[in-house]
Amino acid sequence: MSYDTGPFVRLELALLRAYMWAWGHPAKVFATIGMRDGVVWSKGLWVIIETYTHKFPGSFAEEGMEYGLIAEVHSVPRFDLSGCCQINPQLTLHPDYEIGQPGGCEICVLGWARFTPYAATADVHRLLELDLSCLTRWHPCLSQSDIMPSAWDQYLAERTRVQSSWDHLACSPAILEILGRDSADIAVGEVLDYHAGVDGQGYNESLARVRALQRLKGAADWRAGETREIPLWGADQANPNIRAGTKLIFFGDWARQEKFHIDPREICSETPASEANLGSVRRGIEQDYTAMDKEQ
Repeated sequence: MSYDTGPFVRLELALLRAYMWAWGHPAKVFATIGMRDGVVWSKGLWVIIETYTHKFPGSFAEEGMEYGLIAEVHSVPRFDLSGCCQINPQLTLHPDYEIGQPGGCEICVLGWARFTPYAATADVHRLLELDLSCLTRWHPCLSQSDIMPSAWDQYLAERTRVQSSWDHLACSPAILEILGRDSADIAVGEVLDYHAGVDGQGYNESLARVRALQRLKGAADWRAGETREIPLWGADQANPNIRAGTKLIFFGDWARQEKFHIDPREICSETPASEANLGSVRRGIEQDYTAMDKEQ
């Protein structure tokens, strides 16, 4: 007999369910604050409430099912990219905070909001407005709209607009600033030529031979003067939009499956290393307060 199915666990679960059927709400609330050189750079608030539900729109739960209602609001130094140069369109509406929910949450309903230290004070206060009456009210809170009403109303109001914008973003100075903040690795290189190659699985691929010029963030192995081969995705031959001698800014995401590559289908994947573009990227890098903590 394992302890997970032993009599003490069964008794504990029975007492918990009895407590909840009597309208009890087991809960946990905790907060964090982060300091850097005597200055507050981060803070967060988490609320987790165990509850029973009646069926409501959008819920996976059956009537009477026990689940956790969770709200997370906390600051971050940057937002992790979903892939190189793949930016959440929410950030074009408000570049310093995001609101969302996970793609899947087993036996829970979760809503979150994340903001950078550069978010406006009024926005941060609104995102942190959690309804703590959910801890004591007679009728249980059931959804994100109950526990984080202000943030979730905004999320629902923007959702259709955000979803329709995924394929229509342009590489603007504002987007470059976001990429500067959120990318793990950023470097400048000069395209020398294109040639065919074979990847590690034996498939043919197109490659750009690039001379490393400068690293701007991370990319510790990007040494000036060395020559690198960069995969060219989304094309079978050399990309006619990028001529030999062109100097580009390369961005790498935090997943690092492929640190740098060129893909004409991705936003800002073919960004010339002009002074204006470099200025936008550097302004973004300055906003990532962890950028210099470790040499990548």
